[in-house]
Amino acid sequence: MNEYSAEAGCNTIVNREPKGTSMKKIMKCVGSTIAMLSMMIIGLALAGCGGGSSGGVVAGGLSSQVVSGTAAAGAPLSGSVSIKDSSSPSKLKTAVIGSDGSFAFDVTDMKAPFVLQANGTSGGTVYKLHSYAGGTGIANTNPLSDIIVAGAAGVDDPATVYDSADPAILQKVGSNLSSTVATVQQKLQPLLALYGAEQTNPVSSPFSANHQGLDGMFDKVTITLSGGVFTIQNAQSSAVICTGSVTNIANCSFSVGNMPSVTVAPVAPATVAAVGGSGQVTLTWSAVTGATSYNLYYATSPGVSKTTGTKIANAVSPYVHTGLAAGTTYYYMVTGVNSVGESAASPEASATTAAAQPVPTAPAAPTNVLATGGTNQVTLSWAAVSGATSYNVYYSTTTGVTKTNGTKISNATSPAVQAGLTASTTYFYIVTAVNSVGESTASTQVAATTLAVVPSPTVPAAPTGVTAVGGANQVTLTWSAVSGATSYNIYYATATGVTKTNGAKITNATSPYLQTGLVAGTAYFYIVTAVNSAGESVASAQATASTSAPAINGAALYTQYCFSCHGNLGPRTAAQVSSAIASFGAMSQFRATGSTPLSDAQIAAIAASM
Repeated sequence: MNEYSAEAGCNTIVNREPKGTSMKKIMKCVGSTIAMLSMMIIGLALAGCGGGSSGGVVAGGLSSQVVSGTAAAGAPLSGSVSIKDSSSPSKLKTAVIGSDGSFAFDVTDMKAPFVLQANGTSGGTVYKLHSYAGGTGIANTNPLSDIIVAGAAGVDDPATVYDSADPAILQKVGSNLSSTVATVQQKLQPLLALYGAEQTNPVSSPFSANHQGLDGMFDKVTITLSGGVFTIQNAQSSAVICTGSVTNIANCSFSVGNMPSVTVAPVAPATVAAVGGSGQVTLTWSAVTGATSYNLYYATSPGVSKTTGTKIANAVSPYVHTGLAAGTTYYYMVTGVNSVGESAASPEASATTAAAQPVPTAPAAPTNVLATGGTNQVTLSWAAVSGATSYNVYYSTTTGVTKTNGTKISNATSPAVQAGLTASTTYFYIVTAVNSVGESTASTQVAATTLAVVPSPTVPAAPTGVTAVGGANQVTLTWSAVSGATSYNIYYATATGVTKTNGAKITNATSPYLQTGLVAGTAYFYIVTAVNSAGESVASAQATASTSAPAINGAALYTQYCFSCHGNLGPRTAAQVSSAIASFGAMSQFRATGSTPLSDAQIAAIAASM
């Protein structure tokens, strides 16, 4: 994992150099510029040093290359999202998840495709969810995107895709993504249809944590992925709806009878508001629990009903009814719909279309402005303002930013990612809306702090405390955990002096590790190394253990090697013969070779001992 910053000339802090080096370089750059250039050239140098662009990103400006989405599992996740690219080694950025679940990244200086990992909590449950982006655009992280990434990669755990960020694996995910999404939609169609989400792509469709559609389904089910098996359960009854291998989603076992039940048709919407405009009416209504869609009925005379009104199915609030006659009153009512049926009619609302275009006015100030910090960036979002054709952002590193003292960024769109910022710094923002009449008043000020610089990982230290204990055809290895290690390798041989070059390698080992199938009575020699994304450690101290010697069957040895010469030893049981031969001192030769015959004197001694 490598930490990096967007290019910003003399203002760039290169974190691969020793601490303090970057500040010295900045001072040297500024000092040299002042000493060598005239005042006009100084201005040009500073513009190139701190305000230049890099692949569409202006330092301190808004990125035109953005990956954004929503991180939610019913309720929005509280935590952060990280993104890795296909560089070698991969580049990493992190963004704090907004209170509405939104996040966004400036990916101007990163290489597509990308893999994302969200870490946070939702409803008291800790989640680690994954997603994928083939380029700029939407990459939601939710329980279904987690399954889709694993299925497209053909792995049991999507975290392995994120941890390695291997370009070949990311290309494989991209190649299989569409077919995997289609498989999920087809297999879960009865469940998705219950919430009107059968056409929703969990990864790339616009998605809000608003308890409707796909997010409404996440409220009613729990989705887990463990050991390569995904399970979807009814959140109320814990009954299993669908379970199967994440690498073979199409063959999961689906139980329609275990889906969340919708037992009654929804109630009618309690309130409906209608506002007339130029050739249109804008309708809004209160949401209804259990409704998966809404029907709108209208007429040009009062008393509109399901029978007398013209029906508009699958309407969404707010709904803009366009193409209407000017100066005409329209009457409306709304019904809620789910799989059980349609509700009764809402109270009637009416509005009259305008006779002529209204005189335009300057827009209102933006509301619901959110700012969240990330790696050398801040993500801004705000609610759309009616009548606005563009937006301006003003920012400063001191509170009390205004249109006068703030640095202006014109033609911003939500979500906006301001990149090239200084780590561990608080930035303050206001947003204004603009149209042909003028600019609105400023929004409420918001602030966000960029994340601290994360040091690049180093190769872990060699494991210590390595011990080996022999057993019957096996050896058990243990070692102490190494800070920063993500896995361990074991190298072994049957001769001392084992190294990473001459030893047989066992990857991804965990302590304690049991190696079986070994040769009896044999010494084995071991070393252990620790591994992370930066590389593999040097070897541990060598440890050795011997497997147990093979058991001696004295009676069988006597029959095989002695009976032909010495005959039966008398009325002795097989157990007595076995015990006498196994305990007799001369049997050390049998233990060593299993083939050396005994002398008559030795046989007599054996007989006497019995």
